[in-house]
Amino acid sequence: MAVVAERRRDEQGKPKRLPPMEGTPADVDEVPGWTGRIMVWLRVVAQFVGIQLLMAAGTVVGLGVAGLGPATASGARLLRRIVDGDASDALWKDFWGGYRTDFRRAATVTAPFIVVIGLAWYEMLVLLAYGEGAMAAVLTGAILALGGYAVACLAYAPHVLRRYSDPPLQALRFVALAPLLSPLTALGAIVTTVALTIVFLNWVPLFILMGISVPLLLSGLIVDRWLDKIDARGSAA
Repeated sequence: MAVVAERRRDEQGKPKRLPPMEGTPADVDEVPGWTGRIMVWLRVVAQFVGIQLLMAAGTVVGLGVAGLGPATASGARLLRRIVDGDASDALWKDFWGGYRTDFRRAATVTAPFIVVIGLAWYEMLVLLAYGEGAMAAVLTGAILALGGYAVACLAYAPHVLRRYSDPPLQALRFVALAPLLSPLTALGAIVTTVALTIVFLNWVPLFILMGISVPLLLSGLIVDRWLDKIDARGSAA
């Protein structure tokens, strides 16, 4: 971690040392000189790439369906730390620690929606190949709606898992209901996730380096706004 320390004087004329730099966007204004700002943003990019690669590894270790949930939940925690100005200095340790701790709960919450998305994709391929007439159109609409709902649930899940410590079934129920309770938030999460994924797929090297971490971070900012309101209502009650 690059540490930038600048000596200043307080009102009494005594020397005052600024706190160490964490190397996140929140620190940019505190860094003297354009080279320091470039170093901060390079460290942010390195964090995104590192988290992306760790999430890919975690998904493979969990054999895909079971691994994606724990990987994205652990990655979402690290991405949120960047936003909060407390970027991790030990990505490997922090990622795998969260991955192991939350594996069963995260896999339980996300696996059903991954299966639904897979089935919806398969049914769409079948309808495109063999479907005809009004019935095929109705079925296509229903499958798209179901698939969109599952994508929304999958977009909510990592951020719900990192914020709360509810048991697996309780967390699954909340994630399943969340898009229905906040349709505009769900639509924003779906559009952000799908649109950025399509954009990144046009640049495969960029997708490999940041194609999951960037949509995960941005969908988290959207979902967090709604979750903040839920928490505020709960505190007021």
